[in-house]
Parts: sequence; C-alpha cells; structure tokens
Amino acid sequence: MEMEKSRQEINIVGAAIKDKYISVGIVDFKTRRVAENTLRRKRVNTAGSASEIFKVWTDCFKEVMALRTTDNIRIGLGIANLIDYESGVYLDDDPKRYPSLYKHNLKTILGEQLGLDPACIRIQNVDASFFQGEVFAGAINRYQKSFGITLGVGLGTARYQDGIVEDANLWKSPFKDATAEEYLSVKWLLTRFYKLSGIEVSNLIEMKSYSSGEAVGQVFAEFGATLGEFITKIIETEKPDAICIGGQMESSNRFFFDIATNYIQSKGIKPLL
Repeated sequence: MEMEKSRQEINIVGAAIKDKYISVGIVDFKTRRVAENTLRRKRVNTAGSASEIFKVWTDCFKEVMALRTTDNIRIGLGIANLIDYESGVYLDDDPKRYPSLYKHNLKTILGEQLGLDPACIRIQNVDASFFQGEVFAGAINRYQKSFGITLGVGLGTARYQDGIVEDANLWKSPFKDATAEEYLSVKWLLTRFYKLSGIEVSNLIEMKSYSSGEAVGQVFAEFGATLGEFITKIIETEKPDAICIGGQMESSNRFFFDIATNYIQSKGIKPLL
C-alpha cells in the first residue's frame, strides 16, 4: 500500500455510519481517494445493545488501523443521527436508530476502545461529510462556492464556501404544506406509490420492480418535479457555483434526474448539477 507520507505523518481514517452499516477506510492524500485495500464495511444491528454496537464499530476500525503507516492517527466520523458533534454525546432516541446509544459519549468510548485520545476523533453530520469528500476529491472540487444534497431515508443538505463545509439543515425547512424532507425522501416515494397503486412495498428496489406499470413512472415524475422546485429555491437563495447530488437514491437517478433538470430550465435557470 503506497500512501503519501506527508501531513506530518498522520493517517486520516474516514468512517461513515448509516442506519445498518459502518464503512471505514484510510484516506490517501496523494490520490485523494480511499487508500487501496483499506476499505472495510460491516453490518450493524441497530437494535443491539451498546456494547454489541461498539464492538462491531471498533472491530471495523481496528481492521483498518492495522494497515496504518504511522501511529499518529486522526479519525473523521460521519453519522446521520442526532448527536452533539462537539462533545460526541449521542442524543437520538429514535427506536430505529441505535436507541441503546442514547446519552453515550461516542468520542470517549471509541477513544478508549481504540487507544486514542478523544480529541483525535472528529464527528460530523454524514451528509456534510459526504459533501466534504466531494469538495476535497470529487467533481466540484474546483468551485469556490457549492451546495450538496443527499437523497435517501432522509434529506441532507450542506454548503461550502471559503474553505468551510457546514450542515445547511434544510431538511426541516418549510416546503409546500410541510417540510422539505417530507417530500424528498424514500418514505414519500413509497407512500405515494401505495396511494396510486394500492401496492405496499418496503423499499425502492421492490417499488421499481413494478416499473412496467404507470404508477412508478408517475411517482418518480412527481418526485423529480418536486426536487427541481427545491433545487430552484436553493439556486435562488444560496447562489452556488455548482450543486452536487448523492445519497442512497443515486441508483434511481435515471427515473427522476432529467425531470428535475427540465423543471429548473423551465424557470429560466441554468442547471448547476
């Protein structure tokens, strides 16, 4: 494994914790990619005990850290759930999102189990972390001001300007007759599909298996127009040089992305996607 031995011989270990998985890898600053053969991913039982969850997490970290080129390690951890990012205290009591971790200090516990000073662990919203990666090494790294959107179980938004990425928190912004996330999430798609077809499905893969019918096309068409409306508002208010879209719904882009783009163009705005 060849990695750039600079940045004062520091290995940066990046990690993302989603609802059912943890992914960990070492960042190669020379290639601006995950270092070859360092990426590890493990499934996590979100309903498990705190000790069970931490064991899976730390096992994944330890496998990656065994490949380090120095003992000087920093960890960057992206997590979607409600947390005090500065202190590391987990504040999400949603029964579907690691409820046994409520009020546990992730920095302290991970530091103890990995033999690291908690100050060496930085926690950030996973959507801001995704966007940080795109700014650092992705298609928008040449822009001075940009905006990121992630589509999936929820809606994530982040902005970049003057070298700083921050969570935009637009998931809870007023939109139509509710909030943006209520219209731009997997839940909306599945609920709308059920209303149109009478068929109850549990995920997008199952919903797309009915793509030969009219309901799937209509649902994605409505979603695309709504996304276009949301992006138009972002362009008008944030005035970014570029917008990056990612997330768990990326594999479904072909069903709605062009519709969103056409909506934006219909408003006389040049798409920045």
